[in-house]
Parts: sequence; C-alpha cells; structure tokens
Amino acid sequence: MTPIDVMMIGPFPSDADRIEGGVQASLFGLASELSTRAEISSLTVMATPVRPTTGIRHDRIAGIDVTFLDTPFRFLVSSILRIPAILATLGRMPAPLVHLHGTGVVQSAVLLVARLRRIPLVWTMHGITEKELWEALRREGGFKAWARFLLYAACERFQLRLSRHLVVDTPYVGRAVAHRAAVRPRAIPQGILPEEPNAARIGERHEPVVISLGVIHPRKGHALTLRAFAEVVRAVPDARLMIVGSLADPAHLEELERSTRDLGLDGRVEFHVGVSRGEVLAALHRARVFALHSQEESQGIALCEAMAGGLPVVATRVGGIPDVFGASGAGYLVEYGDVDAMAGHLIRLLTDDVLAAGLAAAARRRAADFAWDAITDRILEVYRAARGG
Repeated sequence: MTPIDVMMIGPFPSDADRIEGGVQASLFGLASELSTRAEISSLTVMATPVRPTTGIRHDRIAGIDVTFLDTPFRFLVSSILRIPAILATLGRMPAPLVHLHGTGVVQSAVLLVARLRRIPLVWTMHGITEKELWEALRREGGFKAWARFLLYAACERFQLRLSRHLVVDTPYVGRAVAHRAAVRPRAIPQGILPEEPNAARIGERHEPVVISLGVIHPRKGHALTLRAFAEVVRAVPDARLMIVGSLADPAHLEELERSTRDLGLDGRVEFHVGVSRGEVLAALHRARVFALHSQEESQGIALCEAMAGGLPVVATRVGGIPDVFGASGAGYLVEYGDVDAMAGHLIRLLTDDVLAAGLAAAARRRAADFAWDAITDRILEVYRAARGG
C-alpha cells in the first residue's frame, strides 16, 4: 500500500496512564500500533472533547501527535466550531485518510466534508449511540436527555447513510444497524495488548476477590453486581468485591456507595475510581473472577482484558458480549437482571479451584483473538479499500 497520512478523530486520553473508557482505550491502542507500521507515513489525532474545555491544545502522548479540541462555549456541541482547525491540518497532509471514531457533530461534519472533497474516510461506530441514549432517556427523562438523544441519534443515522467504509466492533452491532447503513458493516473488534493484563496463574489466586471493571455509569450494571455480591457473601463470608473504573456519573457513584451500606457490605466492597492504568492492572492481578452485569455492551474491552489476565467471566447475555465469548468456554452468561444466576456462578468460581482454572485457561486462549497487531492488519485492509474507492 502506498504510504498514507492518517488523521484519527475521536476521544483520546490526555494521559496514557489514565484512560477514560473503552473508546479512548481503542483509539490509543490502534494509534500506538499504527504508528509502528511502515504503510503509515504520518499519524495525527484530533481529540474530540469529552467535557467542556477552553483552548485548543497540542501535545505528544506516547509518541503520538495529538490536538485536543475545545468547546468555545459551555456545551459539547460547540466543538463543531473547530472544524476549520481540523480542515487546516487535513489540508497539509499529502495523502490523507480520515478515520472517524464514534458519533457526534464533529464526526458528522467531517464526514460530510470528506465526501464532498473525495477524501478517503473510514468510520468506526463504537456502539449503538441511539440505543444507549434511549435507555439513558428512559432512566433520567427531562429536556436535556431528550435533546441529547435527538441530536446524537440524528448524527448516527446521518453517518450511517453517508459512510462508505463502516467498521463495527461485533456482528451484533452490524446486524442492528444494517437496515440503516448505506454499506454492509465490517465487524472488526477493538483490540487489547494481551501481555499487559497477563497475570499470575489462576491456581495462585486463592483469595475470593471479584472485580467489576467499567466506567461508573448505570449502563454498566454495578448496582446489580452489588446485589449479586450480597448473596455471594452469605456463601463465601470472606469474599471481596472491587469496582474499578473512570467516573462518568458522580451521582451514580453516590448511589452505589449508599447501596453498599444498605446491603450490609461495608468493608467488603472497594471502589477504585479514576485510577491509573497501573492500578487497574494491579486490581486485575488481585482478582479471581470478573463480573459484568451490563445493560448494553457493543463489545466490552474490559471483558477482553479480564480474559487476557486469566479471569473466568460472569457477564450478561446482552449486545455483543456473546460475540466476544464465542464458543470459548471462558465463563458464564446470564440474563440481564438475573441476580441469582450471577451470584450462583460467582460462588462456584470462588470455591471450585479446578473449575476456575479450566475457565481461566479458556479465557486466555480467547483473549489472544483480540490482540492489536492482528486487528490492525484488518484495519489496514479497510484503509486500502477506502483509498481504492
């Protein structure tokens, strides 16, 4: 492939050691791998804001050139006013290709301009925004939730109709959006570095510690994990639960802490919020079992990292999680809301060393399918198709 200049657009971590959520992790991992490939002559990241900020900032994160866009006004959609900065950078690239990540007003505007100027463009969806925001609207209600749902649902539908090279992270997402997409989605999962969470052998993990890794947000189902864990401690009195993730919803964290007290779990549950990458890995190394009671998940990078660390998994049978599991035998799937089933599987995995060791070995084997080097090869194939088109 003729060397190309790649511009990636989407949320990107300002600190490589503190990554907020799966989308940031995906962009960082892919950018890191692309920067080592001979086919890529240059790589630039235009980071869309995840919260209101002032002042465009240029930085170099782990050897990657990143421009952090801002919001001129105190609302995220005002970041669309920074489109001229994106286009100016794009205009200086000899052989540009744009890789959009996620859904938003900036992504929609860049997609339109790229189509008009015939600039090769690839879009990775990262979940089904319309579905996730509909669930948020049902939970919260109110004008802001309605406005957010209508805006981002419109952006997602617009991007689906205009995109000619569409990547989704699981077949589940591809099936869900196929009727709205202008082209057939290509399923390429988000990657991980399996060697990072590759922890000690499961046989050395005798402590009955459960970890739930995911942003602090109602969609991740931590409240239901707490209820399941309350049943676990009746059978395994010395069990411990760690809830680890970046803080997306401070009010929800207060609810979880209150629920911990109400369930009589004081001293048995640890909250590790906004911690560094090293602390996340240390928590994975302490744990014996991974639990995820998510309401919706397009893939779940934390799930893949837990498997790479040799953790048997108990997760909900929702979204793309069954696709991630495949026929691996890496753990158990339960229906969303079935607290009793989750508790029962956790108890078995905390008390049966032979069972846990077998599932741990299967988890590690399955995690190898999500290594960034192989996934980047597949992304480069999409880049070639976009250049050819």
